[in-house]
Amino acid sequence: MWLVFDVDGVLIDVSESYDLATKLTAEHFLRRKGIPVEVNLKLVRELRRKGSFGDDFKVSEALIAGAISGDLEEFVESFPLGEGIAWVRKRFGAHADPEEVERHFNSLYLRELWRREKPLVDTDLLRKVMRRFKTGVITGRCREEVRLAEEILGIRFERFVCREMARKPDPKALEILLGEDQDIGFYVGDTVNDELLVLNYVRRMGRPFGFLMVGRDVEDVNEVLEIFSSDD
Repeated sequence: MWLVFDVDGVLIDVSESYDLATKLTAEHFLRRKGIPVEVNLKLVRELRRKGSFGDDFKVSEALIAGAISGDLEEFVESFPLGEGIAWVRKRFGAHADPEEVERHFNSLYLRELWRREKPLVDTDLLRKVMRRFKTGVITGRCREEVRLAEEILGIRFERFVCREMARKPDPKALEILLGEDQDIGFYVGDTVNDELLVLNYVRRMGRPFGFLMVGRDVEDVNEVLEIFSSDD
């Protein structure tokens, strides 16, 4: 059986890294347009949780469009579950160059903010589970950022899929990770996008695979690890 994990918000606390980089990136481009809006971190997290974006560059772009369109809080509150940047651009227009957004975001995150990240997972429990089950990671991080996550956790992921390989919710991400061993298992994530990944995989492959959402189905990833590391 497989146990597959998202990284950000599941294994690692990104509240002072990715969340902050998204906030600061959106505010930077809004100031350039003469709109000095402060982006609340709660709105960043809520939009990411509800939407299907694949990475935080697109979350940043969506926040920019939302603030330009009017009330940002209302934009996030009414954002349709599972929609993404294509929906935003069609409805509100493209208000920032995606490549510029990515460059600015990376200048914030890779230069300094990643150092603020802390483990959410009990690494001893994770190691125990890794010895018992087939495990892997599917993340919106790039390869370099996966290595930073490994440094923070002090754990090497035997198998992972990052955004250069496939982007959630494309079921290809789970297919790549499992490879020839398309066994049953669970994916532990924290967003609607994570859940869509699993649903898309189940529809395509016609075989079961479970999903557990942190903050909805379980309190945190350690609750899952406690269950699967138990000798009972």
